[in-house]
Amino acid sequence: MVNLFKKGFIYLALTLIILVSINIESASAAEVVDYEEGVTNLNNTPDNSAVVGDVLKKPEIGWKRYDDSHNFIKYNGDWITQKSNVYYKNSIKISTYNNLNNTVSFSFLGSKIRLISTIEDTFLNEVMITIDGKEFVFSQNTLRKHQVITFQNTELDYGYHTVEIKKTKNGKYYHDFDFDAIDVDGSLISENDIPNVETISLDRNVLELLEGSQDKLIATVTPDTAKVIWTSSDESIATVDQNGNVTALHEGEAIITAKIENTDIAATSTVIVKKPINDSSNAILSITLVNGITKEYDVTNKVLNDYLKWFESAQGTSTFKFTKTISPYKKVTEYIVHDKIASFEVREY
Repeated sequence: MVNLFKKGFIYLALTLIILVSINIESASAAEVVDYEEGVTNLNNTPDNSAVVGDVLKKPEIGWKRYDDSHNFIKYNGDWITQKSNVYYKNSIKISTYNNLNNTVSFSFLGSKIRLISTIEDTFLNEVMITIDGKEFVFSQNTLRKHQVITFQNTELDYGYHTVEIKKTKNGKYYHDFDFDAIDVDGSLISENDIPNVETISLDRNVLELLEGSQDKLIATVTPDTAKVIWTSSDESIATVDQNGNVTALHEGEAIITAKIENTDIAATSTVIVKKPINDSSNAILSITLVNGITKEYDVTNKVLNDYLKWFESAQGTSTFKFTKTISPYKKVTEYIVHDKIASFEVREY
Protein backbone atom coordinates (compact mmCIF):
# COMPACT_ATOMS: atom_id res chain seq x y z
CA MET A 1 0.00 0.00 0.00
CA VAL A 2 2.82 2.36 0.92
CA ASN A 3 4.60 1.64 -2.35
CA LEU A 4 1.39 2.20 -4.30
CA PHE A 5 0.90 5.57 -2.59
CA LYS A 6 4.49 6.57 -3.35
CA LYS A 7 4.11 5.63 -7.02
CA GLY A 8 0.87 7.61 -7.24
CA PHE A 9 2.53 10.65 -5.68
CA ILE A 10 5.45 10.42 -8.12
CA TYR A 11 3.09 10.23 -11.13
CA LEU A 12 1.14 13.23 -9.85
CA ALA A 13 4.31 15.23 -9.32
CA LEU A 14 5.57 14.42 -12.83
CA THR A 15 2.22 15.46 -14.31
CA LEU A 16 2.33 18.78 -12.49
CA ILE A 17 5.90 19.40 -13.65
CA ILE A 18 4.90 18.73 -17.28
CA LEU A 19 1.89 21.06 -17.05
CA VAL A 20 3.98 23.81 -15.47
CA SER A 21 6.63 23.38 -18.20
CA ILE A 22 4.01 23.64 -20.94
CA ASN A 23 2.61 26.83 -19.39
CA ILE A 24 6.07 28.35 -19.08
CA GLU A 25 6.86 27.52 -22.71
CA SER A 26 3.52 29.00 -23.86
CA ALA A 27 4.14 32.17 -21.88
CA SER A 28 7.66 32.42 -23.32
CA ALA A 29 6.34 31.98 -26.84
CA ALA A 30 3.75 34.71 -26.30
CA GLU A 31 6.45 37.06 -25.09
CA VAL A 32 8.71 36.65 -28.12
CA VAL A 33 9.78 40.09 -29.37
CA ASP A 34 10.56 40.17 -33.08
CA TYR A 35 11.76 43.77 -33.20
CA GLU A 36 14.22 46.11 -31.51
CA GLU A 37 12.78 49.12 -29.72
CA GLY A 38 14.68 52.40 -29.66
CA VAL A 39 16.06 53.63 -26.33
CA THR A 40 18.31 56.48 -27.48
CA ASN A 41 18.37 59.08 -30.23
CA LEU A 42 21.15 59.59 -32.75
CA ASN A 43 24.08 61.41 -31.10
CA ASN A 44 22.10 61.28 -27.81
CA THR A 45 19.97 64.28 -28.75
CA PRO A 46 16.81 65.00 -26.67
CA ASP A 47 14.52 64.38 -29.67
CA ASN A 48 14.69 62.25 -32.79
CA SER A 49 17.35 63.83 -34.99
CA ALA A 50 18.25 61.24 -37.64
CA VAL A 51 17.60 62.19 -41.26
CA VAL A 52 18.01 60.56 -44.65
CA GLY A 53 21.71 59.83 -45.22
CA ASP A 54 22.54 59.21 -41.56
CA VAL A 55 23.99 55.91 -40.38
CA LEU A 56 21.49 54.63 -37.80
CA LYS A 57 22.53 51.31 -36.28
CA LYS A 58 19.78 51.38 -33.64
CA PRO A 59 16.23 52.71 -33.88
CA GLU A 60 15.57 56.03 -32.17
CA ILE A 61 13.19 56.52 -29.24
CA GLY A 62 9.60 55.85 -30.27
CA TRP A 63 10.63 53.63 -33.19
CA LYS A 64 10.79 49.84 -33.64
CA ARG A 65 13.19 48.11 -36.02
CA TYR A 66 12.28 44.97 -37.96
CA ASP A 67 14.98 42.95 -39.72
CA ASP A 68 14.85 42.06 -43.43
CA SER A 69 14.27 38.41 -42.44
CA HIS A 70 10.94 39.08 -40.74
CA ASN A 71 8.21 36.77 -42.06
CA PHE A 72 5.79 39.69 -42.59
CA ILE A 73 8.12 41.11 -45.25
CA LYS A 74 7.48 39.61 -48.67
CA TYR A 75 9.99 39.43 -51.53
CA ASN A 76 9.09 38.94 -55.17
CA GLY A 77 11.71 38.25 -57.85
CA ASP A 78 15.38 37.34 -57.60
CA TRP A 79 16.73 38.12 -54.11
CA ILE A 80 19.88 36.91 -52.36
CA THR A 81 20.56 36.86 -48.61
CA GLN A 82 24.06 38.13 -47.88
CA LYS A 83 25.73 37.72 -44.49
CA SER A 84 28.14 40.18 -42.85
CA ASN A 85 28.51 41.87 -39.48
CA VAL A 86 28.26 45.28 -41.21
CA TYR A 87 24.54 44.68 -41.74
CA TYR A 88 21.77 44.92 -39.18
CA LYS A 89 21.58 41.53 -37.44
CA ASN A 90 24.33 40.36 -39.83
CA SER A 91 22.18 39.90 -42.94
CA ILE A 92 20.74 41.84 -45.85
CA LYS A 93 18.54 41.09 -48.88
CA ILE A 94 20.11 41.96 -52.24
CA SER A 95 18.48 42.29 -55.66
CA THR A 96 20.81 41.30 -58.49
CA TYR A 97 21.67 43.22 -61.64
CA ASN A 98 19.41 42.88 -64.70
CA ASN A 99 16.40 41.74 -62.66
CA LEU A 100 13.84 44.49 -63.09
CA ASN A 101 10.56 44.73 -61.17
CA ASN A 102 11.87 42.93 -58.09
CA THR A 103 9.74 44.05 -55.16
CA VAL A 104 9.69 43.97 -51.38
CA SER A 105 6.36 44.62 -49.68
CA PHE A 106 4.94 44.82 -46.17
CA SER A 107 2.21 46.46 -44.12
CA PHE A 108 2.41 48.35 -40.86
CA LEU A 109 0.32 50.21 -38.31
CA GLY A 110 1.66 53.66 -37.50
CA SER A 111 2.39 57.09 -38.96
CA LYS A 112 6.15 57.00 -39.62
CA ILE A 113 8.50 54.80 -41.63
CA ARG A 114 12.24 54.63 -42.29
CA LEU A 115 14.10 52.33 -44.68
CA ILE A 116 17.53 51.10 -43.60
CA SER A 117 19.88 50.04 -46.41
CA THR A 118 23.45 49.91 -47.63
CA ILE A 119 24.38 52.68 -50.05
CA GLU A 120 26.97 52.36 -52.81
CA ASP A 121 28.03 54.49 -55.78
CA THR A 122 27.14 51.60 -58.12
CA PHE A 123 23.61 51.27 -56.70
CA LEU A 124 20.40 52.75 -58.04
CA ASN A 125 19.77 56.49 -57.91
CA GLU A 126 16.04 55.94 -58.37
CA VAL A 127 14.07 53.38 -56.39
CA MET A 128 10.28 53.47 -56.40
CA ILE A 129 8.42 53.20 -53.11
CA THR A 130 4.62 53.22 -53.03
CA ILE A 131 2.74 53.90 -49.80
CA ASP A 132 -1.03 53.38 -49.97
CA GLY A 133 -0.91 53.91 -53.72
CA LYS A 134 1.15 57.13 -53.58
CA GLU A 135 4.53 56.95 -55.30
CA PHE A 136 7.85 58.30 -53.98
CA VAL A 137 11.41 57.95 -55.27
CA PHE A 138 14.62 57.60 -53.25
CA SER A 139 18.28 56.89 -53.99
CA GLN A 140 20.84 54.35 -52.77
CA ASN A 141 23.60 55.80 -54.95
CA THR A 142 26.45 57.46 -53.04
CA LEU A 143 29.70 56.52 -51.28
CA ARG A 144 29.48 53.19 -49.47
CA LYS A 145 27.98 53.15 -46.00
CA HIS A 146 25.93 50.55 -44.14
CA GLN A 147 22.73 50.77 -42.10
CA VAL A 148 21.84 54.13 -43.61
CA ILE A 149 18.42 55.82 -43.66
CA THR A 150 17.70 55.91 -47.39
CA PHE A 151 14.03 56.96 -47.15
CA GLN A 152 11.68 58.25 -44.48
CA ASN A 153 8.15 59.60 -44.25
CA THR A 154 7.05 60.98 -40.88
CA GLU A 155 3.83 62.68 -42.00
CA LEU A 156 1.44 59.78 -42.60
CA ASP A 157 -1.94 59.62 -40.90
CA TYR A 158 -1.86 57.13 -38.05
CA GLY A 159 -3.39 53.92 -39.31
CA TYR A 160 -2.79 50.90 -41.53
CA HIS A 161 -0.40 51.37 -44.44
CA THR A 162 0.67 49.13 -47.31
CA VAL A 163 4.16 49.60 -48.74
CA GLU A 164 5.85 48.28 -51.87
CA ILE A 165 9.44 49.00 -52.90
CA LYS A 166 10.21 48.27 -56.53
CA LYS A 167 13.31 48.14 -58.69
CA THR A 168 12.50 49.79 -62.05
CA LYS A 169 16.02 50.24 -63.49
CA ASN A 170 19.49 48.70 -63.26
CA GLY A 171 22.60 49.90 -61.51
CA LYS A 172 26.23 49.30 -62.43
CA TYR A 173 27.20 46.08 -60.65
CA TYR A 174 26.06 42.50 -60.10
CA HIS A 175 23.83 43.67 -57.28
CA ASP A 176 22.38 47.18 -57.28
CA PHE A 177 19.53 47.37 -54.77
CA ASP A 178 19.28 46.12 -51.20
CA PHE A 179 17.03 46.05 -48.17
CA ASP A 180 18.37 45.74 -44.61
CA ALA A 181 15.58 46.73 -42.17
CA ILE A 182 12.63 49.01 -41.56
CA ASP A 183 11.85 51.34 -38.66
CA VAL A 184 8.24 52.24 -37.84
CA ASP A 185 6.62 54.08 -34.94
CA GLY A 186 3.95 51.39 -34.60
CA SER A 187 4.20 47.75 -35.59
CA LEU A 188 4.74 45.56 -38.61
CA ILE A 189 1.62 43.52 -39.37
CA SER A 190 0.55 40.68 -41.59
CA GLU A 191 -1.31 41.75 -44.71
CA ASN A 192 -4.09 39.42 -43.55
CA ASP A 193 -4.51 41.49 -40.38
CA ILE A 194 -5.41 44.73 -42.17
CA PRO A 195 -9.10 45.32 -41.49
CA ASN A 196 -11.46 45.77 -44.40
CA VAL A 197 -11.85 49.50 -43.87
CA GLU A 198 -15.01 51.01 -45.36
CA THR A 199 -14.86 54.57 -46.69
CA ILE A 200 -17.05 56.84 -48.79
CA SER A 201 -16.52 60.21 -50.45
CA LEU A 202 -18.45 62.41 -52.90
CA ASP A 203 -17.05 64.14 -55.96
CA ARG A 204 -18.44 67.53 -54.83
CA ASN A 205 -18.99 69.09 -51.42
CA VAL A 206 -21.28 71.80 -52.83
CA LEU A 207 -23.69 71.53 -55.74
CA GLU A 208 -25.46 74.61 -57.15
CA LEU A 209 -28.61 74.08 -59.23
CA LEU A 210 -31.40 76.18 -60.68
CA GLU A 211 -34.99 75.31 -59.88
CA GLY A 212 -36.13 72.48 -62.15
CA SER A 213 -32.63 71.34 -63.11
CA GLN A 214 -30.84 68.07 -62.31
CA ASP A 215 -27.29 66.86 -61.74
CA LYS A 216 -25.55 63.72 -60.49
CA LEU A 217 -23.35 63.22 -57.42
CA ILE A 218 -20.78 60.42 -57.69
CA ALA A 219 -19.88 58.38 -54.60
CA THR A 220 -16.55 56.54 -54.31
CA VAL A 221 -16.66 53.69 -51.80
CA THR A 222 -14.25 51.16 -50.33
CA PRO A 223 -14.80 48.32 -50.87
CA ASP A 224 -16.40 49.05 -54.23
CA THR A 225 -19.06 46.40 -53.55
CA ALA A 226 -20.54 48.42 -50.67
CA LYS A 227 -24.13 49.56 -51.18
CA VAL A 228 -24.81 53.31 -50.94
CA ILE A 229 -28.06 54.72 -49.53
CA TRP A 230 -28.94 58.27 -50.66
CA THR A 231 -31.14 60.71 -48.72
CA SER A 232 -32.08 64.41 -48.77
CA SER A 233 -32.49 66.53 -45.65
CA ASP A 234 -35.34 68.49 -47.29
CA GLU A 235 -37.17 66.92 -50.21
CA SER A 236 -39.21 70.10 -50.75
CA ILE A 237 -35.97 71.75 -51.92
CA ALA A 238 -34.07 68.88 -53.56
CA THR A 239 -34.59 65.16 -54.00
CA VAL A 240 -32.07 62.42 -54.75
CA ASP A 241 -32.59 58.94 -56.18
CA GLN A 242 -30.56 55.84 -55.35
CA ASN A 243 -28.19 56.51 -58.23
CA GLY A 244 -27.16 59.93 -56.87
CA ASN A 245 -29.28 61.97 -59.31
CA VAL A 246 -30.27 65.23 -57.61
CA THR A 247 -33.34 67.21 -58.72
CA ALA A 248 -33.74 70.86 -57.66
CA LEU A 249 -37.34 71.74 -56.78
CA HIS A 250 -37.42 74.99 -54.83
CA GLU A 251 -35.05 77.80 -53.85
CA GLY A 252 -33.10 76.99 -50.67
CA GLU A 253 -30.48 74.56 -49.32
CA ALA A 254 -30.61 70.83 -48.64
CA ILE A 255 -28.01 68.31 -47.50
CA ILE A 256 -27.61 65.22 -49.65
CA THR A 257 -26.19 62.27 -47.68
CA ALA A 258 -24.58 59.16 -49.16
CA LYS A 259 -24.25 56.43 -46.53
CA ILE A 260 -22.81 52.93 -46.67
CA GLU A 261 -25.65 50.55 -45.90
CA ASN A 262 -25.78 49.16 -42.35
CA THR A 263 -23.02 51.53 -41.14
CA ASP A 264 -22.64 55.07 -39.86
CA ILE A 265 -20.07 55.84 -42.55
CA ALA A 266 -21.36 58.71 -44.68
CA ALA A 267 -20.42 61.67 -46.88
CA THR A 268 -22.48 64.79 -47.56
CA SER A 269 -22.91 67.50 -50.18
CA THR A 270 -24.76 70.80 -49.76
CA VAL A 271 -27.19 71.50 -52.59
CA ILE A 272 -27.94 75.19 -53.15
CA VAL A 273 -31.03 75.75 -55.27
CA LYS A 274 -31.49 79.14 -56.92
CA LYS A 275 -34.26 80.66 -58.98
CA PRO A 276 -33.62 80.80 -62.73
CA ILE A 277 -32.44 84.10 -64.17
CA ASN A 278 -35.42 85.71 -65.87
CA ASP A 279 -34.56 88.39 -68.42
CA SER A 280 -38.12 89.69 -68.24
CA SER A 281 -37.86 90.44 -64.52
CA ASN A 282 -37.85 94.18 -63.96
CA ALA A 283 -36.19 96.73 -61.74
CA ILE A 284 -36.12 100.52 -61.53
CA LEU A 285 -32.63 101.94 -62.01
CA SER A 286 -32.50 105.50 -60.64
CA ILE A 287 -29.38 107.47 -61.63
CA THR A 288 -28.57 110.85 -60.08
CA LEU A 289 -26.25 113.00 -62.18
CA VAL A 290 -23.70 115.50 -60.89
CA ASN A 291 -26.00 118.38 -61.96
CA GLY A 292 -28.74 117.06 -59.67
CA ILE A 293 -30.97 115.65 -62.38
CA THR A 294 -32.32 112.13 -61.74
CA LYS A 295 -32.93 109.68 -64.54
CA GLU A 296 -35.08 106.58 -64.04
CA TYR A 297 -35.16 103.52 -66.25
CA ASP A 298 -37.37 100.43 -66.14
CA VAL A 299 -34.85 97.72 -66.96
CA THR A 300 -34.65 93.94 -67.26
CA ASN A 301 -32.13 91.91 -65.27
CA LYS A 302 -29.92 91.63 -68.31
CA VAL A 303 -29.78 95.39 -68.88
CA LEU A 304 -29.20 95.97 -65.17
CA ASN A 305 -26.31 93.47 -65.09
CA ASP A 306 -24.80 94.98 -68.22
CA TYR A 307 -24.99 98.44 -66.66
CA LEU A 308 -23.37 97.29 -63.41
CA LYS A 309 -20.50 95.66 -65.30
CA TRP A 310 -20.06 98.79 -67.42
CA PHE A 311 -20.09 101.10 -64.39
CA GLU A 312 -17.37 99.04 -62.63
CA SER A 313 -14.99 99.01 -65.59
CA ALA A 314 -15.77 102.23 -67.51
CA GLN A 315 -14.36 105.70 -66.87
CA GLY A 316 -14.25 109.23 -68.25
CA THR A 317 -16.60 109.96 -71.13
CA SER A 318 -17.61 106.35 -71.70
CA THR A 319 -21.38 106.12 -72.26
CA PHE A 320 -24.12 103.57 -71.61
CA LYS A 321 -27.24 103.46 -73.81
CA PHE A 322 -30.77 103.22 -72.39
CA THR A 323 -33.94 102.88 -74.50
CA LYS A 324 -37.13 104.29 -72.99
CA THR A 325 -40.65 103.73 -74.31
CA ILE A 326 -42.56 107.06 -74.24
CA SER A 327 -45.72 105.72 -75.88
CA PRO A 328 -46.73 102.55 -77.70
CA TYR A 329 -45.38 104.12 -80.85
CA LYS A 330 -42.39 106.12 -79.64
CA LYS A 331 -39.04 105.08 -78.12
CA VAL A 332 -36.25 107.36 -76.93
CA THR A 333 -32.57 106.42 -76.62
CA GLU A 334 -30.53 108.17 -73.89
CA TYR A 335 -26.82 107.99 -73.26
CA ILE A 336 -25.43 108.32 -69.73
CA VAL A 337 -21.83 109.54 -69.43
CA HIS A 338 -19.79 107.71 -66.78
CA ASP A 339 -18.11 110.75 -65.16
CA LYS A 340 -21.48 112.58 -64.98
CA ILE A 341 -22.95 109.99 -62.60
CA ALA A 342 -23.08 111.10 -58.96
CA SER A 343 -24.92 108.04 -57.61
CA PHE A 344 -27.53 105.42 -58.50
CA GLU A 345 -29.88 102.99 -56.82
CA VAL A 346 -31.73 99.85 -57.87
CA ARG A 347 -35.34 99.16 -56.81
CA GLU A 348 -36.42 95.66 -57.75
CA TYR A 349 -40.07 94.74 -58.11
